[in-house]
Amino acid sequence: MAQLSDEELREAAAEAGISPHELRHALAERQGTDLARPDEASSLMGPPDRGATASFVEGRVLQPPPQAITAVRASIERQTGRTGHRQGELEADVVDDALGLNYRLRTRDDGDGGALVRVDIDPTSGQSFRNLAATGVAGVTMAMLGLAMLLGSMLTAGLGIAVGVLGTLGIVRRSARMKAGIDGARAIAAHALMEAEDTAAKALPPG
Repeated sequence: MAQLSDEELREAAAEAGISPHELRHALAERQGTDLARPDEASSLMGPPDRGATASFVEGRVLQPPPQAITAVRASIERQTGRTGHRQGELEADVVDDALGLNYRLRTRDDGDGGALVRVDIDPTSGQSFRNLAATGVAGVTMAMLGLAMLLGSMLTAGLGIAVGVLGTLGIVRRSARMKAGIDGARAIAAHALMEAEDTAAKALPPG
């Protein structure tokens, strides 16, 4: 995530008539809802070893890696209402079954007393269900049309076509819902990172 200095944040917030804290969160949400997929070439941590990635966010948190990933995970859990689970000390997953999405969290030491944290949005579960549904709709439609040809029944043919049309519409709607879900999940992950950064920064001793 692009970082602004404290002075730049204060000046920009003053011009917008909001607090620096509100501006930081607005920037996080804007980044999270950007439809352009991040460039892996610019990633600090690189792609994950587990699962697929439809989108991701990453940033630095001024805490040791275990505490940093706990803070980001807790924010995602609070925003989604889902409960995550650890995948070792430096990885965690938060699964949204309703959308078929998995927030895959990873962290490592940034070499400067803090942590790099990356959250990948993995749509594998939702895509698998959609593909299975598409196969089922195609199979039922072809079976009904084949039966209609054998029986010479226009009614059966009409039913087969109706099944195909309605099934296709359902799959298209689910695909659109998943696309919106991925964009929303990225916004949630970006907010979680920004929230963890803010909390860690406020905990630092003044100086």
